[in-house]
Amino acid sequence: MDFKRENKNLDATIVFSTPLYKVWVGNFKTRIEAEKNLNDLRKKYPNAFLIKPNK
Repeated sequence: MDFKRENKNLDATIVFSTPLYKVWVGNFKTRIEAEKNLNDLRKKYPNAFLIKPNK
């Protein structure tokens, strides 16, 4: 997967949710940290967005 090769410092998991594949990236402690990384990721992946997964 190109993403993991290009972003070795970020944890990424592929999740299948019919009919789409989603790539969950990161395990951030704060929303600010997540938003900073989101801004960087949107340069290559403009459809990226934040989610707050159920615990």
